[in-house]
Amino acid sequence: MSEFFIKIGKEQVAVSGEIYKEYYRMDRRQRYLEQDIKVGRIAVDPEAETVDFIPSKEDSINRLIELGADFDDDQMIEDILCDKATMLILQEAMADLNEKEQELIKALYYKDLTVREVAKEENISHVAVVKRHKKVLDKLKKYFL
Repeated sequence: MSEFFIKIGKEQVAVSGEIYKEYYRMDRRQRYLEQDIKVGRIAVDPEAETVDFIPSKEDSINRLIELGADFDDDQMIEDILCDKATMLILQEAMADLNEKEQELIKALYYKDLTVREVAKEENISHVAVVKRHKKVLDKLKKYFL
């Protein structure tokens, strides 16, 4: 049986092959989270003369804290990361909607207008707004499946 060693402090400790593999797998995961994780990319549009930062769906805890994320003691880190990932998916889905669909979602969810208020602004029936709303939500749901 061959012995494996891991360095703990200044001492070499003999361990089984299984512990050795798991230790280095965890070590590699830690290096990935600290150094290798993607933070996003830059998209340059020469025609519109714009430069946009597009965040990655992956993010590190340190980067989230630097950006001002508040981690409450009661809130699980997994929940926070899931919320952030959900928001990134939603942003991506919203970008794929046409202008009218985006306006409808913004009116209903960001401006907190009612269906009747949107219908009145657009001079259409509230039933038409409800149908358009359902169609847009069905389109957005595909991103979360």
